[in-house]
Amino acid sequence: MRGQQWKSARSAWESVLRLEPENAAALSNLGKVQYQLAEYEAARGSLEKATTLKPDLADSWLTLGQVYLELKAPMMAVSATTRGVAENPADPRAHNSLAIILKRIGWTNGAEVELQKALDLDPDYTEAHFNLAVMYLERKPPSLEMAGRHYRKARALGAAPDEIVEQQIRGESGVEESEISENEAPVGGASRKAVPPPKPTRATPVDPPEAPAQPSAKKPSPPRKSTPP
Repeated sequence: MRGQQWKSARSAWESVLRLEPENAAALSNLGKVQYQLAEYEAARGSLEKATTLKPDLADSWLTLGQVYLELKAPMMAVSATTRGVAENPADPRAHNSLAIILKRIGWTNGAEVELQKALDLDPDYTEAHFNLAVMYLERKPPSLEMAGRHYRKARALGAAPDEIVEQQIRGESGVEESEISENEAPVGGASRKAVPPPKPTRATPVDPPEAPAQPSAKKPSPPRKSTPP
């Protein structure tokens, strides 16, 4: 998984499950790998079984939320991701993931609250600053001062420049409601490399940066401010 050798990883986890069919961590990891391979129905089955066997394994819920999004079930995605946040409320990436899903269903106030929670946990969380900047630009009227503040902070933390956001902050282009990409990476799991979309015509909230997968431990650790499983 860390080497992103997804087909080999799938075979390895399937071998584990032939020996231990009720191993929740192995099911969770298999679900993450199946997500990477775009095997969404299979991932759903693996992750739903994992959450049934071990409902306190937060990253299983978070990855399941991303799978539900791919299966066009946004309310189920909200439910699963909310449960993942509840199981590990100290993970800022989980709050960012929930914010993206809430925005997808049109609950912008809730999305802003979740992004602020992510920043309360990690004031230097680059993606949350960028996403808040985008959301402030989408207010009617846009909150240009707040958007500029969070965008500058994101840039100071290493975010790449975004010409569209900068134009909007300067008031040089109209602000339209942004859409969330269909390629959210599973917070709490490995990121799936997506084909870059065409150059956007407006700013779009970003997901957590892609990182090597971290397989779930067989026994989850207590809630903490953690790196993605």
